[in-house]
Amino acid sequence: MRLSVLIVNYNVKAFLDQCLRSVRAASRNLDVEVIVVDNASTDQSGEWITAQFPEVRWIASPTNLGFGRANNLALREATGDVVLYLNPDTVVPEDNFATALAYLADHPEVGSLGCRMIDGTGEFLPESKRALPTPSVALYRLLGLSSLFPRSPRFARYYLGHLPEDQNAEVDVHCGAWMMVRKPILDQLGGFDEAYFMYGEDIDLSYRIQKAGWQNHYLATSPIIHYKGESTKHATWKYVKTFHEAMDIFARTHFAGRAAAFSALIRFGIYAKATSTVVQRWAAVVLPLLFDLALGYVLAESATSYWERSHRYIEGGAYPIAYRWLVLPAYTVTWFAVHTALGGARGTLRRWFSSSFLATLTLLVGYALLPLDWRFSRALVLLSSLLFASASMATRVLRLAIGLRNRGILRHGTLHLGRPAPTAHSDPHSTDTDLPLDGNFESGINLFRPAVVAIHAQGGIPFHSTINLMIAQRGQGVRFRMVYPNWTLGSDDRRLASDAAIPELDKPLVRRSRALLHAAITVVVTLLSPLLALHPQGRRLVAALPSVWSGTKSWVGYTSSALGLSPLKPGVVPHVAPSGVAEWDHEADRRYASRWHADLDVYALLRRQPVP
Repeated sequence: MRLSVLIVNYNVKAFLDQCLRSVRAASRNLDVEVIVVDNASTDQSGEWITAQFPEVRWIASPTNLGFGRANNLALREATGDVVLYLNPDTVVPEDNFATALAYLADHPEVGSLGCRMIDGTGEFLPESKRALPTPSVALYRLLGLSSLFPRSPRFARYYLGHLPEDQNAEVDVHCGAWMMVRKPILDQLGGFDEAYFMYGEDIDLSYRIQKAGWQNHYLATSPIIHYKGESTKHATWKYVKTFHEAMDIFARTHFAGRAAAFSALIRFGIYAKATSTVVQRWAAVVLPLLFDLALGYVLAESATSYWERSHRYIEGGAYPIAYRWLVLPAYTVTWFAVHTALGGARGTLRRWFSSSFLATLTLLVGYALLPLDWRFSRALVLLSSLLFASASMATRVLRLAIGLRNRGILRHGTLHLGRPAPTAHSDPHSTDTDLPLDGNFESGINLFRPAVVAIHAQGGIPFHSTINLMIAQRGQGVRFRMVYPNWTLGSDDRRLASDAAIPELDKPLVRRSRALLHAAITVVVTLLSPLLALHPQGRRLVAALPSVWSGTKSWVGYTSSALGLSPLKPGVVPHVAPSGVAEWDHEADRRYASRWHADLDVYALLRRQPVP
């Protein structure tokens, strides 16, 4: 049988590269064609993939067609007897295609297959096998009974919790990340329903396959990795709204006529689940911030009492009540708001320092703008900022301690599998360890107890060995990294996954943080303009104030024209000095857009610039 592998790509060049490497390995000795539809990506996926994988048929769409329409476009070009819908953030083992095709050949009653999936940490993904979301199934999940009774055939039916993950079985619904269907069935049904833009298409198609008289089966014997959500992030209101609206479309399409209660229940579940999800996600952000605010205020209030008794009012007296009830809370909220907006709460330690500095600078600028009667003590501003930073660091340490406790086993260092010999052991003080390729990987991990296992592509480790290793280490606190010459991938680390997927400057929160930073810089440069005008470098910044205030320029911009990257206003200074080589400058701009943080802009402004 000829197999057509259909993949829809959107700004996940690195994950798609890895996926196609595994597809190439799984296609050996088989008749396989691979078709990729690109949904108007801006990460230069097309240039990279067509150069690295000439066997792939690349279809570039000028607009984002969505999942269903893009797959239907690929389906019209497919010539295989069997079609595999595959997400770009997946990794298939070498025997995956052969095993699945053999299963279809041995089971003529089966119209489609789903696959056992694990995430990038080895955890089983329950959406690998699902039941049809009937009213009772949806209600049990909505009420949380499926979580309370995860193995119950009745209450946990949504994810078929009573079926072992390592056992083949008949199911109702597949996950579109890996879905194999006989092509004549797709020709009969017309592929995916294009009423869905993203999410829900797989449920709809699975149900229509069943209605056409075919069985849907779950294949457990050849598990794959699904990084789960690199093309589309799940931690947003937009995701929750889109997914549950898709469920509403499904309910109205298939059940509204004969079960109106089902559609009403699904609609209620949409808003209940969406509200619950968003509240939980906001609570995860807001509660630590409230803790920071409370701890910071208590520390600052204690410092105020100390300063009163020991320095300001030694012979009696106190700061006015307005300072404690208005000014000090305003200091607290302002400092932590700026610190959080700049990523100091959960970013790297370097970002924590830069965010703390800029938050303190914001307080000092604000203090300077206050009326004289409200400027109670510059020393207290600095002392309070120091205590705010201490409170923030205390919560970071507390989160780290909780994380280590939840992990169960304290691990350290990185265990490298397949790392090129010339780079190994270059640092005598490194906690990295290299395991020989002829050694027992699982025994090596148990012996060295690394925090990270880095699997290097150059080592030629089979994909099935990587997947089995992840499954064997499930729940042990080991983080896996897939190391390639141009990038490193791992879905348990937000920075790694996001860097390879969506540029930082494409994210609304990051753009707001950048705008806030530039606004603070504008205020500082304006206030210090008399002093800055005395220095050649400072005069350049002062001269740019009208353009920045009017909104025609920003303080920092790209080095080149930056075609295809996140749009930015022209910068007063480039983020790095131009190299004179267009390709290098464009790559520097791409990295700036992908990995932006406040330090880059601050450094660019402080760097000595050529004076015209």
